[in-house]
Amino acid sequence: LLVIEAPRTVIRQIAADPAVAYVSPDRPVQAMGHVETTTGAAQVRGLLSNVVGVVTGNKLDGSGIGIAVLDSGVDGEQELLDKNSGLTRVTYNKDFTGQGTTGDPYGHGSHVVTMANGSADLGKGAYAGIAQGANIINLRVLDENGLGSASNIINAVNWCITNKFSYNIHIINLSLGALAKDSYLTDPLCLAVRRAHDAGIVVVAAAGNDGKDINGNKVYGSIHSPGIDPSVITVGAANSYGTDVRSDDTVATYSSRGPTRGSWVDVNGLRHYDNMIKPDFVAPGNKIVSIRSRGSSMDLLYPSNRVPEDLDYYVMSGTSMAAPQVSGIVALMLQANPHLTPNLVKAVLQYTAQTDDDFDPLTQGAGYLNTKGAVDLARYFVEAQEG
Repeated sequence: LLVIEAPRTVIRQIAADPAVAYVSPDRPVQAMGHVETTTGAAQVRGLLSNVVGVVTGNKLDGSGIGIAVLDSGVDGEQELLDKNSGLTRVTYNKDFTGQGTTGDPYGHGSHVVTMANGSADLGKGAYAGIAQGANIINLRVLDENGLGSASNIINAVNWCITNKFSYNIHIINLSLGALAKDSYLTDPLCLAVRRAHDAGIVVVAAAGNDGKDINGNKVYGSIHSPGIDPSVITVGAANSYGTDVRSDDTVATYSSRGPTRGSWVDVNGLRHYDNMIKPDFVAPGNKIVSIRSRGSSMDLLYPSNRVPEDLDYYVMSGTSMAAPQVSGIVALMLQANPHLTPNLVKAVLQYTAQTDDDFDPLTQGAGYLNTKGAVDLARYFVEAQEG
């Protein structure tokens, strides 16, 4: 990968050079706007303590698993402190924006991180994250407006590959995306995450929030990059309506639908679309309560999202909120069975998802995330190997 700045006429000359495989713009990237119980994570922890296959201890909480979160940073005042130990689970911070901070002036990254890893202390347990024992690698790629560039993301992904063993990075969470123009075969973001996948890292990405137009009509073909790549676990948003039961859940109307519409043009000028089924499944993403980053751009722009009963918390909706829950659940799966490959993790999650007959596959993928089913099946492979 080479990033250059040049006039458009020069870019055309470069693209015409037979030695150049492909030229893509450095496209802008942006964030996409009761979890423990409704996902089943609490049930899994209770049922799976002290069982064969949990290799890092008798508590299934993601301990030892590194989740790299590429987002707008983590609020330095929050730092996901565990009040019992006084320690933070944010084990490394790095800025890729060039602004010299790993804090969260936008307010998105802290919320995302807490979905995956929030302490049981949050809201006296009401707002706890999925994998409370996992380690967070905070890689800031979005600025105070929630904007970044493809090159920022690619550099951060490459850093994850290089430093995989140093920080035990098993998962990359991307609650962000760019409008998909190129085919996944040539899209630079897709090429980067595929390299991570090939290096043994599970990549989880938000599907996008373009499932309807300004008039409320359904929109198909709106999956964002890098979620268009087949190697990525692409997550849409479900609406749990604030209840813990699954029976009233629906797919959020804004959740981006497939098929993927990245495309390429052949030598005869004919355009070919990827047209793959996405998202892979959906997870709770509507009106999710988590950490409030006081004074951040989002906090000041949308003060009505503050939780009146406790101003330390904030409400957000979007596939951005759904993706880190999946990242947390993948951490539980990998703690239960560290031998799972990225492809097998995705297959298990899709196989165990619960299909809703009211929605088509381009809206829900394989269905609603099923934590207990996924972790149970992940453990099965351990027991089968041991047997």
